[in-house]
Amino acid sequence: MKKYFIFIFIFLFLSGCAKIEEEKKLEKLPEVSFPTEEKTEETKIETTKEETFEEKKIEIKEEKKVEEEKKVEEEKKEEAVEVKQEKPEKKEEIVLLPKKESVPAKKEEKPAFDFLTSFSGECLIYELKWNFMDLGKAIIVCFDENDRYHLVGITLPSGLPASIGYGYNRVDSFINKKTGKPSYFYTYSKTGDREQIIEIYFNWGANQYTGITKKYKDKRLISTKRDVIKFNGEIFDCLGLFYFLRNGNADTFKNNQFTIALMEKWYLKINFKGKEVKKLPNGENKLVNILEPLARKENEPFKKGIMDIWITDDNEKKPVFFEGKLPVGRAVMNLVQVRKIEQKPDLNLNKILQEIVSSI
Repeated sequence: MKKYFIFIFIFLFLSGCAKIEEEKKLEKLPEVSFPTEEKTEETKIETTKEETFEEKKIEIKEEKKVEEEKKVEEEKKEEAVEVKQEKPEKKEEIVLLPKKESVPAKKEEKPAFDFLTSFSGECLIYELKWNFMDLGKAIIVCFDENDRYHLVGITLPSGLPASIGYGYNRVDSFINKKTGKPSYFYTYSKTGDREQIIEIYFNWGANQYTGITKKYKDKRLISTKRDVIKFNGEIFDCLGLFYFLRNGNADTFKNNQFTIALMEKWYLKINFKGKEVKKLPNGENKLVNILEPLARKENEPFKKGIMDIWITDDNEKKPVFFEGKLPVGRAVMNLVQVRKIEQKPDLNLNKILQEIVSSI
């Protein structure tokens, strides 16, 4: 439970830790891009194969019903044509209608969920600590990629954990600009000689998503698991939900729970603990909203919260501080720097990340 809880809220940022040569920091993290159309269509085709027998029977019945309705409609049209031919034709009368005033074109409507607009181009840099021990750094980026937003979270470990390959994580989320809905979600984690990649493809037309987990040992694929999961209503990926919560308030969270797409569905509710003026690690006093996230799997009760998140109560809504209660001590993540990424269509986010990492 705790493993996934931390994964959902700080994107595995508290799992690893601090200093190796700058040019090698991203070598153990893969580059991630939006999947090709062929790959997405292939996933949808495979999804169709995994439909249950009952769903298939319902689909066949619906097809038969549509065919019968079409047949009846065609018969009615044929009867109408015959009746029309029997009636004598009337001469058409020309009537001059008053000239209509031109109607101004409607303004383009904003997306239903434009919660990422104000964060576009934002890069957040954090320091990780465990019981006052420096662990490393973490980066969260919101990048505008033409018709989608690309969200990225990465951890950069160091010291002994880095030398044994522990604590390297990358999380990517691709959000459709028009709908605000996730299209593709990717996670990568490395522990020693073992790696794991999870890919989630969203099929909103069928209200389901396909999750594919691949595990590697010494760069060799040792297992693949695939699941197709149905859902109703709205569903988020971890990073998209994080940004959505930044725009929330007490009313947003009250009596609400949010569905999260992982290899199984998880559910989140937020305990809004109120507003307080807190002294931040940089010495600044700031009014913040204090959130306590609670998570559960299906058919489970919500467990006791193990984390607090501070989000500034201003227009920037910066997530300035995370505190996780661990069996031994506590792990914290402090916001130490905010950068602005210049938004250009020809910019490559993976190259931008390399530049950011080499400068911190």
